[in-house]
Amino acid sequence: MTRTLTTPLTTLARPKPARRPTTLLFAYGATLNPEHIMVRLCKPKPVATARLADYALGFYGYSAIWDSGLETLLDRPGAATWGVLYELSPTELDRFDAWQGVKLDGGGSYFHYPAEVIGADGTAYDALFHRKTEMGPPRPPSRDYLDFIIAGARARGLPGDHIDALGRIASVPPSYPVPMAHTDVKALASKLSCAC
Repeated sequence: MTRTLTTPLTTLARPKPARRPTTLLFAYGATLNPEHIMVRLCKPKPVATARLADYALGFYGYSAIWDSGLETLLDRPGAATWGVLYELSPTELDRFDAWQGVKLDGGGSYFHYPAEVIGADGTAYDALFHRKTEMGPPRPPSRDYLDFIIAGARARGLPGDHIDALGRIASVPPSYPVPMAHTDVKALASKLSCAC
């Protein structure tokens, strides 16, 4: 005779796993442009326009996609850079880090850099931004790349004097039509795409 269990077992409610906290990302260059950020993050949540004190925009290294130097932030006491804060889920931050070549060991092309930024309304935020790991030689942006950054600054409603300052950055015409499609970028996009 087989014995059966006639009394139902009580099941304990499983606690929901803790959600990883969101991160505020200070975007300051091409990532200001909605076209650029939407490809990488689908629909990131803009929180505020903000100002980062004592940093200035610089261009170093080389991007074949734009025939241009790539933006980074440089320590510059007394300077300020305006950008936009995006609230990113852990998945979005991971996706964006993959695009930027961020590696946890610091060996990627960019790394996380913590900072306090001040919103247009005076609110202080703890955020992070991406900063180049190795600068490479200084190189001016291509005119098309700089125009793309300026279009993003306008789209995000950054202050007019900051947009004017961006327009005064020395730039050079690209030597071929840009942006150039890059097979590595297409492959990465297909791996990281999301249903937008």
